[in-house]
Amino acid sequence: MSIRVAYRDGAFRPLEEVAGAKPGETYTAFTEEELLEFIESVCWLKAAETSFEFWNNPADAVYDTL
Repeated sequence: MSIRVAYRDGAFRPLEEVAGAKPGETYTAFTEEELLEFIESVCWLKAAETSFEFWNNPADAVYDTL
């Protein structure tokens, strides 16, 4: 879930309706800078490797028959 919040009168208040939020629960709001930093820290992760070099490695061929 991602929502925008504003800091008013000493409290963070949502700028839009929040579906599924429960009274008394604690939620964390991140600044845009924090979100960008997080994205940059994990951008090196890839969902899928396009190269099969890892799987066709003669050095580990002994494990292919296990």
